[in-house]
Amino acid sequence: MKGRILSIVFFLLIFVFCLGDLFASGKNEDDAKAPVNTEWVLCITAPDISGLPPARQIIGETMSRYLVRSLSNLNFRLREQDEVEYYQDYAWMTSRASVAKALSTKRAERDLLVYRGDRPWKYRKNLRTVDAAIAKLEEDLAKIDAAAPLVEGKPNFRLVDANKNGTFPKPPAEGDEYRFCTAQKADAFVVSSLTEYHGRIYLNLKMYTLFMRSYSFEDSSLFSSDDLLSVLDEISGRMVTAISATSQAGIIVQAAPGESMVIIDGSFVGKNEIHTYPPGTVEVDVRADHYVPVSVPVELYPGELAELFVNLTPMGMAAFEANVPGKPGSRVFLGSRYMGETPLDLELPRQEYVYISVETPDGEVGSVVYRDNSLVKGRAQFTWTDNRGAADFITNLPVSAEEKRVDRARRGFYVAYGAFWFILPAALITAGYAGNTVEPGQPLFTNPLYLASHITWGAALGVTLFQAFRYLYVSGGDATPIVKASKREADNGADR
Repeated sequence: MKGRILSIVFFLLIFVFCLGDLFASGKNEDDAKAPVNTEWVLCITAPDISGLPPARQIIGETMSRYLVRSLSNLNFRLREQDEVEYYQDYAWMTSRASVAKALSTKRAERDLLVYRGDRPWKYRKNLRTVDAAIAKLEEDLAKIDAAAPLVEGKPNFRLVDANKNGTFPKPPAEGDEYRFCTAQKADAFVVSSLTEYHGRIYLNLKMYTLFMRSYSFEDSSLFSSDDLLSVLDEISGRMVTAISATSQAGIIVQAAPGESMVIIDGSFVGKNEIHTYPPGTVEVDVRADHYVPVSVPVELYPGELAELFVNLTPMGMAAFEANVPGKPGSRVFLGSRYMGETPLDLELPRQEYVYISVETPDGEVGSVVYRDNSLVKGRAQFTWTDNRGAADFITNLPVSAEEKRVDRARRGFYVAYGAFWFILPAALITAGYAGNTVEPGQPLFTNPLYLASHITWGAALGVTLFQAFRYLYVSGGDATPIVKASKREADNGADR
């Protein structure tokens, strides 16, 4: 018994020890410093287009918007050690500035105590108070110095809000770059100029970086108007490399069948071609008619080429003949696309919803929503033999007694409701006129016109309410099915 008790105590001690370690580790994680400067912000200024003729000045706005679109795909920057140290010093100086200022003030106050001429006991008391305050401020300053801020080494990249909204501020004057950058709350800004040179366009682009307090990137190009987009693509790629401080990544997509469409991050791209993107994850979509689409995320690494092979799986197809009984030559539409005249053979994918409509020569229209060899909604009769079928579209159905009853109730309500809003103001105006003709002291209801006016609008209100309740009651009864299928169609559906 004693041994069992000792074992229980031993396990309890181990449990308490482990629990203490668990809380201690959790506390250490909570006490871990959160990094500062988690964003790297860029501002694109308005280009200098004074060197271009008026007919070509639109190129400046085109270039700015192209840069915004290209840089929007970038999502990070890798900070070098000197940049990390700059922001670390900046954050450290910001956090200790207020404490250092208060400490300097207290020290100056202590130095001035000896010149105030206070009595010895009062001088000693004031000196102890100031020394205690100085000691407390020095302790706070030591804590700040010991807890140096942690700067994010891979901050998120973004453009200033003005650029995202299509606004580009005027570039700063020479010598005012640092003040402009801090005013925009940006880590860097881009200035550019466009000039005409012997019928061609000369582009010069520079990027000012806050931590270097100078222009850290410069690029230029001479091109013709026809080559504008290709030049902007090259320059924006070099800018992405300079901003992210890492190499671009490439991807090539090979897809089958040959008519497949390739979409990367929502933009159409060519197959079997190398496309460059900032390092990170891109979404690749491959689609083709009558094939199952594929969507895959691809991780792109700096300086590496990713190659993706996609073979789409064909969808199952259903073939049938579309016809309108007794009305050959009716036009057949697949969605809004004209397919031909009945009788017409159609081959459609089974996994997709398709909308088929027919229009007879005399203007009657029938339509169905079709999927997986079955009628989802509409008016048609499908029959199947093995893997081939026939679809007879119904373009004119007799109106049932239920539909006529609901239609009469609906029209009765609309008529009563519309009439009520004509009768009500007329009756109130008439009642007001009749009330003015009543002798003083005589009851209003003794005037026949006044009484008839109120009875009229009251009766109209009663008829409107009756028609409303009638319409709700009739329309809430058994409704006609959306899909009107004949007995033959129902039997064929049951067989399938």
